[in-house]
Amino acid sequence: MIQLKTRKSAVRYTLSSLALLLTVTGFTPPAQATFSIPANRGITWTDNVGVKGGIPARSTIYTTLKPSGGDDATAIKAAIANCPANQVVLLAAGTFNISSPIVVKSNMTLRGSGMGKTIIKGKSGMSGNTVLGIGSKPSVGTGIALTAGLQKGSTTITTSTAHGWTPGTIIVIDQLNNVNDDPPVTNVGNNGTCSWCGRASGTRSLAQIAKVVAVPSPTTATLEVPLYWNYDASLSPQAVKLSGVTTNAGIEDLTVDNSASGSSAQKSSGTIAILGTSNCWVQNTEAIGAYEAILLLNWGAYRNTIRGNKLHEGFPTTATDGSSSFATSRAYGINSQMYSSANLIDNNQIYHLSTGLITAGPFSGNVFAYNYITELYLNVLTFNPYAISFHGSHAFMNLVEGNYIDSRVASDWVWGTKSHNTYFRNKVALAPNRTGGAWDIDLQYYSRYYNVVGNVLGRSTESLYTLEALDAKTSSIFRLGYNSDGDGTASGNDIGVGNTVLRHGNWDTYNNAVVWDRTSDQTLPQSLYLSSQPEWWGGLQWPCIGPDVSPKYPAAPGAGKGTPWGGAVKIVSSPVMNAAK
Repeated sequence: MIQLKTRKSAVRYTLSSLALLLTVTGFTPPAQATFSIPANRGITWTDNVGVKGGIPARSTIYTTLKPSGGDDATAIKAAIANCPANQVVLLAAGTFNISSPIVVKSNMTLRGSGMGKTIIKGKSGMSGNTVLGIGSKPSVGTGIALTAGLQKGSTTITTSTAHGWTPGTIIVIDQLNNVNDDPPVTNVGNNGTCSWCGRASGTRSLAQIAKVVAVPSPTTATLEVPLYWNYDASLSPQAVKLSGVTTNAGIEDLTVDNSASGSSAQKSSGTIAILGTSNCWVQNTEAIGAYEAILLLNWGAYRNTIRGNKLHEGFPTTATDGSSSFATSRAYGINSQMYSSANLIDNNQIYHLSTGLITAGPFSGNVFAYNYITELYLNVLTFNPYAISFHGSHAFMNLVEGNYIDSRVASDWVWGTKSHNTYFRNKVALAPNRTGGAWDIDLQYYSRYYNVVGNVLGRSTESLYTLEALDAKTSSIFRLGYNSDGDGTASGNDIGVGNTVLRHGNWDTYNNAVVWDRTSDQTLPQSLYLSSQPEWWGGLQWPCIGPDVSPKYPAAPGAGKGTPWGGAVKIVSSPVMNAAK
């Protein structure tokens, strides 16, 4: 299978030089068309991500609970178990202490009385591996071969035998890896083999989740969202049913405090765990304290919305230089593992952690937009952590739009390949006074066919525009094709990264200008997934980040003080953990 390439060569244009040319020649150019991502390099994200129809505003209260002063886990679990469909278990203001995890079931909402007002607090030594969650690990069926409808954009697939699915069934569609394909797909990276990056011990890591909406015959199915990829009949494409998926459940308007309960029992989990879900949501929720991750998406996450949350604090540790640090090398913000598709993660504050978003397995067709990621820390305080990292194989056809980021954005080579991801209208600048990992956009080995369009990049400390195939670790706006964070040699550099990246309409501090791809239209769309500003948008201009707006990005409020766009995320005074775990 060959994915068409867009040539890398770019010509630098500035508005001043263009104006001079027009003045001298008297030439009036024709109106330019609005730029769009080439069809073979992206998908349609509009109306294909997040809770379908939007998060429901449920108004029927089943019961209201108040804190008892003792262990409130049993009472909350009983209320959830008995809550009728499409109703709300409301938690009054106060602190609810729990000794075991709370899990929300399908077709209901667990709602607090406000972020920072209702607090679910895990007790020290609590059982389980999370504090609060939606759903549980679904059962995975047997793979059924797919024989037709395999082309990108298809909404009807054909199976080799009767599939037994019904409308509403959630399935995983995948195929075998092929490192010799274009782009390469493999679950083997610089840290070894990723056995959790898909079915069959990670050997089927190019995958998407889909929802069946109709069954025309026993061997055909109609999908809600079109296929993201041209699946290859020679790579054994299959579909497998997920059973026991939790649907239409939500967590809203509360704080989850893991500062006392965080422990090694939460390894490979999260303070909030979203497992095997479809059309579920977490909104206006604060989560404090991550051992492994603040929020985990795992075992199938389809069309969920993570919105307006405040996610912060990794467990303190001692940095290698002897000073205090907020986080260990884990303490992720949002961690997606086995299978995430069509999710919308927007308008969140993420800080005092080791990363903002990290993907550790198949991750496709998602939108990560308008999140504020700042003050990230590793146990080496001079290093720029990954604010966003496509980390495990195979992340593809995802959109990263409008984020305000104070650290490095990366597609790494730790656990295999990634391709066809888009960065649009983000503000990305390295963390101040950090010299390690000093590359604003770091596309490592086998990160192919990336689109980097309309971003504002740099902190004026970078020594190069592009670091590629050089024996150096010099700071730069772009770093392309290197094997790892520590790799500073030209030997083994993957020139395929630079040959397939599309860079267009980005303004950066090194050039102090906008750099355009010479073959592309120079009018940028407002958004690649929204038709107008979102409902939670504040009073700023729309869009508020880009080379074509003034100023090119808004002022940032600082960690824990809201978002740069003044959205609905509340400013809450929250405790900073002060005891090592």
